[in-house]
Amino acid sequence: MKFKKIFYLFLVLIFLTACKKDQSHEIKFSTGETYKFQDLSVEVVTDEEKMTTREIFSSKDNEEKLGEIISLLENLQVVDQGYSYASIPGYKSLLIKFHKKDGEDAIYMYNSERDRDTNKFHYTFYGKLGDQESLALLSDDDLISEIKYIVDK
Repeated sequence: MKFKKIFYLFLVLIFLTACKKDQSHEIKFSTGETYKFQDLSVEVVTDEEKMTTREIFSSKDNEEKLGEIISLLENLQVVDQGYSYASIPGYKSLLIKFHKKDGEDAIYMYNSERDRDTNKFHYTFYGKLGDQESLALLSDDDLISEIKYIVDK
């Protein structure tokens, strides 16, 4: 009888472990690409010379704000790296770091100025998206201001 109870307890434990909710999140960009990650953080540059940053948001703290940030990022258009800027993050920059099981990727948002040629805001994705790496992301909206607004609420 004791063996039977232990066996059932063991089965319940296996079932509960198998039903554990997957903690990954997904961004479906407007151009069709999909990106999965565990959690993200938003950082600002605190020292341009030393390139130090300070975290202003972590998705571990607030799922509601995470959902709002994901909704904003889903409006981005993924284009090839020819649209990327060779720029260094500064005080007006925003860094979004995606934490995954196998490492970390990031979106560098350098400034809140529209490109003269495309009339869009340009951001750079450092990491792998599908089979491509280091892509540019275009937006009709100033995501730096919008994400800072979400984080500060």
